[in-house]
Amino acid sequence: MVSGPWFGIVREPQWARVTWIPFHGFEDKPRDMVVNFLLFVPFGWSFVRSRPGATGILLAMTAAAAVSLAVEIPQLFFRLRDPSATDLLMAICGTAAGSFASQAFYRSDPRRAPGRGEAGDRGRQQ
Repeated sequence: MVSGPWFGIVREPQWARVTWIPFHGFEDKPRDMVVNFLLFVPFGWSFVRSRPGATGILLAMTAAAAVSLAVEIPQLFFRLRDPSATDLLMAICGTAAGSFASQAFYRSDPRRAPGRGEAGDRGRQQ
């Protein structure tokens, strides 16, 4: 939904508007890159909580790529949007940052005993 505008739709994909190489498009502004990065930090933070470890980080990054592609592909059909590999890369980087931060936070949290689940699981473990 944040990827609007939802007008200016065309029938044929506009492949010429795609920026295939990250950081080489005229629309790749620092503000947009930061926004794309920050939008995916919470995604990485929460995704990796259910899948700890390096595998969880890789899964989170793969899921972020899929979500970002799901946003970029429809942009092929909007005259006012430009699909960009930069957006995809920043989504993956934001997710990775969120995943690493989440794991570092929960690893160093002294209140969290090893092997304990989330808040809902604590009542069952006692």
